[in-house]
Amino acid sequence: MTRHGLARQLLSVGAAAGRRAEAGRVRFVALLAAAAMLALAVASVIAAHVTYEGQSARGAARTPVFQEDVPGSAAHATWSVAGDSVPGSGPYQVVFLTRLTADAPLPPGLESWPRPGEAVLSPALRDHPAAKDITTRYGKTVGTIGAEGLQSPDELYAYVVPQVPAQGGNVRPITGYGPSVGPTFYTTGQQDYAKPEWTFLVVIGMLLVLPAAVLLTVAARTGSHSRDRRTALVEVLGATPRSRALIVVGEALRPVVAGTLLALCAVAAASAVDVRLPWTGHVLVAADLLGRWWAFLPAVLAAGATVLAVVVLTDRVGRKRTTGNRIRGSRRSPRVWAMACPILLLIAVRGPDLFTPGTTAYVMTNWVGAAGTLVTLPAAIAVVTGALGARLAKLGRRHGRPGLVIAGRRAAAHPGPLARMTAGVVVAIGLLLQAVAWQGQLGESTVLAQATVKRIGSTALVVQPRAATADQVAAFSRQLPGDVAVLSLTIDPEAGRLTVKGQCAALQTLRLTCSPEPALLTGPPADPRMRELLGWNGGSQAEVSVQQAEPVTAASEDDGSGFTQTVLASHSATDLSVPQIKRQAYASFPMGAEVSTIGGEWLTSSKVNQLQGRWITLFGLVGIAMLAAASGLAGLAEFLRNGRALAPVTTLTGNPRVYWSTAALGILLPLVLAGLVGAVVGAWLAFPRTHSGASYIGNGLLGACVAAAAVIGVVGWVWGALVSVRQARAWRPRGE
Repeated sequence: MTRHGLARQLLSVGAAAGRRAEAGRVRFVALLAAAAMLALAVASVIAAHVTYEGQSARGAARTPVFQEDVPGSAAHATWSVAGDSVPGSGPYQVVFLTRLTADAPLPPGLESWPRPGEAVLSPALRDHPAAKDITTRYGKTVGTIGAEGLQSPDELYAYVVPQVPAQGGNVRPITGYGPSVGPTFYTTGQQDYAKPEWTFLVVIGMLLVLPAAVLLTVAARTGSHSRDRRTALVEVLGATPRSRALIVVGEALRPVVAGTLLALCAVAAASAVDVRLPWTGHVLVAADLLGRWWAFLPAVLAAGATVLAVVVLTDRVGRKRTTGNRIRGSRRSPRVWAMACPILLLIAVRGPDLFTPGTTAYVMTNWVGAAGTLVTLPAAIAVVTGALGARLAKLGRRHGRPGLVIAGRRAAAHPGPLARMTAGVVVAIGLLLQAVAWQGQLGESTVLAQATVKRIGSTALVVQPRAATADQVAAFSRQLPGDVAVLSLTIDPEAGRLTVKGQCAALQTLRLTCSPEPALLTGPPADPRMRELLGWNGGSQAEVSVQQAEPVTAASEDDGSGFTQTVLASHSATDLSVPQIKRQAYASFPMGAEVSTIGGEWLTSSKVNQLQGRWITLFGLVGIAMLAAASGLAGLAEFLRNGRALAPVTTLTGNPRVYWSTAALGILLPLVLAGLVGAVVGAWLAFPRTHSGASYIGNGLLGACVAAAAVIGVVGWVWGALVSVRQARAWRPRGE
């Protein structure tokens, strides 16, 4: 036989062995899943890089080219930008344009110039469920921005042509857009609020690539007794290492090819149609991915080749170390490590109380305690499960339940495999909750702003007009509803002085004295809104004076140095409508105004961290699912390996239900316990950063973590029980 013919023969032998493998094709499914997930994890890394590049390119194309940067050029339009927000979103940008010449170029995504008082919105902003007033806030909405003018389809963005052209230092003449017209130095868009690309790639590597590698390792080492005998047989027959490798490749080739093809199909689908990712709401742009098909194709194929290489290498390692490459347990008791777990948990949760918050000792105590808890937690689960197994064995003997006796005795005698099976799930959930706690931890100012809103709601608002004249501010004040009192607060940080001005009715609304001469405020104000306003502007350290007079406008600043805020307060102490005030501001001022509750600007900025934290949650849940699958496969292989010894039990008991109870305790119960305990302990470990409410760890996230582990546990339980029953039915006495 020729060399090539022998290779084909050996590959066929491996393929036939794979088709007739015992254990319900556990290894086939494991290798298929490992190949698919590893390929998708690698593709995710490329997709993240491609997405950043695509967003940067589209952002650069709409970047203005200022006239001052192109000597000798003519200005065609004026350009300025401001920030805004809608409930539930982070800050986004609104661009104000005024055409100066008939041939003024349009930014990408616009088909025609809006008229004065009109706006063009991105589809995501126009359809935002929490922005009921958005189509009238900036004027009449006359269209939507095309995909070529947005960094991504889910971006919130707006172009506005003001009714009255804006003036001021922030309004600059431009000659066009994009690097092709001239140098660009000012970018706008959602990427301004995004994390750097390298941080995103690190998250994918830790939460997707690493769990996929763990799944691959478990899948490659999941074996069967018949394959061990086959390896021994071919060695006796004189097989070379190359021949053994070809047999292993032949056995693994079909599932690896199937998994690789599934990954290729997923990448092809994402390259053909825009895909909205769950939880984050981000839309993958198909055109970005399709333009890099030449990178995705070899990467996915390389992932498949990596799976085959790992399978061959682990087979060689297993053959040298043991008589087989199946997962083996340990008889060493983890009781000592289990006893350390509650002590370390107490250190992590209560230890930081011994130090000043924010200090190095405070943080390090929590970190050391959390790391030690996660390391020892699997051993604690194994000990608890072993103790529970002993009780179940007693219960089984008392009630004549052989399944409980067998499963309980094995759990009590061999807790080591249970510790290994649960380790990945417990540690993954704990680390995910730690990451979410740190990512979502709000700053002190944001926590204080939340407390302010809880106390006074929107009964008082702060308005800061942009590019407005004194007459426009006065006109804006006259058009407000009758229940709104208007005051001004001028802050002079150098002099350490705050000045409140307003008409008598407005001052009395906030329980302030009404005097035409400046009167110093002694003691805390009686009205809680005034206390909050002064507290957020340094009133506790500054000198505060109150005067009956026309409110000072931010445009005139006729009260000397400092800057001025317009304060709106409800006479009846009822909540004011922020959307209504914003709409009135954009109708009165060329560039609108910043309108927020007292301290509310901190709440908007905190949304950036919250939305970015959803990526960690998404990738973390996928990683937990992969680690749970790896743990389930390991537990299933261990159960089936020992389950062959239980085949005679069916003959003795006449009841195949024994396999369902043993599988439940050997696979389902440990994984469910891992999910529950991992979620509870993970939440406790995050307590030093969440006790003030400054976190995004919610019941939904905890439930999703437990559900991911439970689903894998149920699948492993049913699968293992069914395969064990089938093995038992095929069992025949052979001198056991």
